[in-house]
Amino acid sequence: MEQDGIPPTPLDSRQAGSTAIGSLATAERPLILLVEDDFMLRGSLAAVLQSEGYRVESAANALEALTRLTRPPKPSLILLDIMLPYMDGLEFRAVQRAAPEMADIPVIVITAVGLRPDVAVELDLRQTFFKPLERPRLLDAIRRHLAPCTG
Repeated sequence: MEQDGIPPTPLDSRQAGSTAIGSLATAERPLILLVEDDFMLRGSLAAVLQSEGYRVESAANALEALTRLTRPPKPSLILLDIMLPYMDGLEFRAVQRAAPEMADIPVIVITAVGLRPDVAVELDLRQTFFKPLERPRLLDAIRRHLAPCTG
């Protein structure tokens, strides 16, 4: 697990220097499941990801996300908040990893709270970003950790 320790810059879909995914024009666009309870952040982050060429489905809590994972297509990556209503992100990840059909979907955490490194390793969290998010580093991490597109 990596932690992004550089001072953050605001997440802004109009920010210059965006690198679009060149191969997405000809291939199936990767699907990202965004699990975030903050309505404003969820909407702005979804807009940024869509402008980068990703398909995005959102869930306001972990229970919605688990329900979404029961139907195709399988996401290529999950962006997961930790502090969620009903079930927190760490509980979600434990349930996700226990289900063979969804266990291999990579997870990047976006959080406002700290996360112990041993917990991140135990739950195989690919990377952790602290809010406010630094857009270029988050997009780079998404590109590096995407699972192959499964339709």
